[in-house]
Amino acid sequence: MTDIPAMTLPAPVGIDVSVVIPVYNCEKYIPETIESVRAQDMRAGAVEIIAVDDGSTDNSLSMLNELATDSNDLHVYSIPNSGSAAAPRNFGLEQARGRYVFFLDADDKFSPNALSRLTEVADSTGSGVVLGKMGLFGKKRAGNVPSTAFGKTLFAVDFIDSKAHSTLGAWKLFRRSILIDNDIRFPLGYKIGEDQPFTMKAYLHSPHISILADRVYYWLRGRDDGTNITATGQPPRKHLSRILTLIKTIVDNTEPGERRDRLLRRPIIGAAGVKSVFGKKMLSSHSRAERETMLKEFRDVVAPLWNPSIRDHGLPESQILVDLALRNDIDGVEAVSRFLKEKKPVPLALDDDRTQLVYEPRAGSSVGDLQIRLHQTLETITATTDVITVRGEFGIDGLDEAPDSAQIIFRHRKLGTKVVSKLDASRTYTRSFGTRARFSTDIRVARLADSGIWEVFIKAKWSSVVARERFGKSRAPGLDISPLLVDDPIKAVVFIDNSDELAIDVGPTERHLDPVKRLELHVVDQFEVGRSTVVLINGPVSTMQAASYRADITAKEKPAKLIVHSTDQASVVIPRSAAKKQSCTIELKDAEGNPVEIALTELRD
Repeated sequence: MTDIPAMTLPAPVGIDVSVVIPVYNCEKYIPETIESVRAQDMRAGAVEIIAVDDGSTDNSLSMLNELATDSNDLHVYSIPNSGSAAAPRNFGLEQARGRYVFFLDADDKFSPNALSRLTEVADSTGSGVVLGKMGLFGKKRAGNVPSTAFGKTLFAVDFIDSKAHSTLGAWKLFRRSILIDNDIRFPLGYKIGEDQPFTMKAYLHSPHISILADRVYYWLRGRDDGTNITATGQPPRKHLSRILTLIKTIVDNTEPGERRDRLLRRPIIGAAGVKSVFGKKMLSSHSRAERETMLKEFRDVVAPLWNPSIRDHGLPESQILVDLALRNDIDGVEAVSRFLKEKKPVPLALDDDRTQLVYEPRAGSSVGDLQIRLHQTLETITATTDVITVRGEFGIDGLDEAPDSAQIIFRHRKLGTKVVSKLDASRTYTRSFGTRARFSTDIRVARLADSGIWEVFIKAKWSSVVARERFGKSRAPGLDISPLLVDDPIKAVVFIDNSDELAIDVGPTERHLDPVKRLELHVVDQFEVGRSTVVLINGPVSTMQAASYRADITAKEKPAKLIVHSTDQASVVIPRSAAKKQSCTIELKDAEGNPVEIALTELRD
């Protein structure tokens, strides 16, 4: 963690934070949201809540008015329905009086003490925007919770170098003077992504930003009722407006060069860039005439900006779509859109010289210089003694050709040491997605000589075309990804790391098992066999390797016999005389020595 730069804090007078809440049909959630603001540990009068109802058809407005009764912290406004959060946020910003503004969605909530920490950092650093780590609660969310920027806490840093530009949602603390002085407002006309140009412009006009990643500051609610805006989606024409607005925001506030190109990659070539416009929904959403108009608008803006610094960071489908769009090849764009709609990969082939993979449109020259990605799947992973066996498959989407050769590479995360094994890629099959090579390989832990974390890669070659990727993110359905302990005593642990990829910890050098909690284990039965008592335990016991017992509080701990029957049931055998003691306890330990204690009195009770 970087230390906070020393600055003189302002005297605590007036309103520190205006919390602006756009509200539309959130009667089920708004009381909890408002309460999360009121529960903040801010001095009296430091926070004002500005709730702007966007023409709700439920009881949201009346509920807000009720929550505002007999209080002076909540100000309620109502505007005609606009269809997005942009208009109510802009209205709320105009009413705001705080030194800072935070945009809180009506179904989300703050963590305790979030605002005090955010404002403390903003005051101490002078940052124009302060980001707090986000978490998910409730059901599965339509979009992913932003995480790229929250690897560690950073103070007064560049928003590009810190990767803050990867999160453009409005759930941040903004210095209000920057928003007002630079006329930063949410664009109207589309309902998804209107916060992207707003946040981008705020970043661009801030001296620096700060990131708090030590805990969750803002909780995003997952909703499965299909009523939140992100889940309902928007047509490709609206996505075109979104990305063109973001592109204009970037171009108008930057000079040509690498920094501009890094920012332009997201709206042009990123996951929500060109594919959101000319991808799977285009054909069914717009007429031919509309598509031609959209193509022209896109081409006019993107053509002067398109260069290898942007292009080389996109996936093949996006690279191909942009290239065809800039050629004004509407038929070619529609053909790729049809592949995506039918959930088929864009067909690829080796060129005549077999030096690169290309896409052959119906008309015009082939599209090459593609950033090829290796599609691979981890099917099983097992271990016996000191040998780890990995099974999986790999190939390139859209390519109906088996690789000439392949390797599995183990690379030490810190030292860079590599251990390479050749893979037998002769077992192949072909489906609509392309050709896949299946493999099974063994690696002895002894070959990974240096202790520490080893990452796993698959490298494959088709003539002069080479593709290499980390291995393990794509996995067979139902694959158990709990840490796999190798040998006894443990020599290594095979696990899924923070990047959601396969890794091996030789040593091991870290703890990987989640300690079993006391409440997760239950004594369900006990019976006597001769001079012994067998205690039957239910719960997550698959990692347990040892047991002991203590007849009473003052007695010495003694070893017990542990029998693991299944992943969720085990037996512990102790002397009958000990089991009869009122305070007899049993302790189980997993392979990493994490203990959990169980009292036999729970069965008697």
